[in-house]
Amino acid sequence: MAGRRTRKRVFFLYSLIIGSIFFGSSSAPADDFDPEKFNPAQFEEYERQLNAILKTRRDEEKAFVAQVVAQVRIGKIPAKLVQTSYQWVRNKRPDTDYPFIYFEKVLRLQAIAIKVQAEVPAFDYSIYGSAGQRSIGQQLNAGQRTGLQESSMIRSASGKSVGQIK
Repeated sequence: MAGRRTRKRVFFLYSLIIGSIFFGSSSAPADDFDPEKFNPAQFEEYERQLNAILKTRRDEEKAFVAQVVAQVRIGKIPAKLVQTSYQWVRNKRPDTDYPFIYFEKVLRLQAIAIKVQAEVPAFDYSIYGSAGQRSIGQQLNAGQRTGLQESSMIRSASGKSVGQIK
């Protein structure tokens, strides 16, 4: 158990150090954050850190982050856009279990505001299953009643059970 705590503490300290290098202190955005001067290894670490901080779980989420980092690398998406989107999530939704969802939406909204929305990669929300959507089975059965529901309705309307109605 002590080894597990030690690993968590080391990881936490490592995250703070790396986070301060890439994202500055939590009070203000970093002035020295300049992906235009990153070498390939730093971009790989930047992507890894974004995935860790945004708690990406699915391959599609990780692919989105990789595409965003690639767009930053070639200069199509400003690095400041990614940084401010991350900072918004960090400040406005600090206790969320899934910060990626907020990051993706905020990144997209800010990209629209600065007119680079075409450069933000597409994201398929259907990976989240029935998040606000009905499955085909739910759509087909919507409005159909079960036998138990039918007998209950007949009983309540007539005052007699289904067996008593002739």
